[in-house]
Amino acid sequence: MIRIILADDHNIFLQGLTRLIQTVEDIEIIGMANNGEEALKMIETLQPDVAVLDISMDTMNGIDVARYFQKSSNPKTRILLLTMHEDPMLAVEALHAGASGFLLKENTFEELSDAIHTVHAGGTHVTATIKKRIDELERFGNSLVLSQRERQVLTAVASGQTNKEIARQLELSPKTVETYRTRIMDKLNVRSIAQLSRFAVKLGLVE
Repeated sequence: MIRIILADDHNIFLQGLTRLIQTVEDIEIIGMANNGEEALKMIETLQPDVAVLDISMDTMNGIDVARYFQKSSNPKTRILLLTMHEDPMLAVEALHAGASGFLLKENTFEELSDAIHTVHAGGTHVTATIKKRIDELERFGNSLVLSQRERQVLTAVASGQTNKEIARQLELSPKTVETYRTRIMDKLNVRSIAQLSRFAVKLGLVE
């Protein structure tokens, strides 16, 4: 029997997912949480085999929970993250943080069930569309990992916004935006805004 906990800050989604998982004979739900801190405490107390966590939660997001247990001396629980965001850099960040799986909420329940079994068995599961984008961008290596703020700046730059417009939108100084832009270009090994924009299109951040 695979013992799991679920965590999501949307009750309707959490309740619906619970009812679906209850139909799987070899998976047992031993706890449910509505935010990251609750999930963290539940994992420490119940030590489930797999924790299925939403990435975007109050108090502590799913990636932060994964990162905490990666540093743990006894990381028994495997972390499987769910999200609405089709962002391959987010998936890479999640896997580097210690997650064993990354799944989109739009995927089928059958894939979620397969992913739970895969990560419980010691494997890794990344939803196919995201895995394809990661593979396409493999030449960027570890530079694929951008912070959330860097992704925001990248999206804005690729959308044609000026430094002043981005600064106003993100409540930063134009100089700070310029620093972010330079750092992003260095990380991605690109030398022009046109190259940067093509990269953002490949990621699906802009059309």
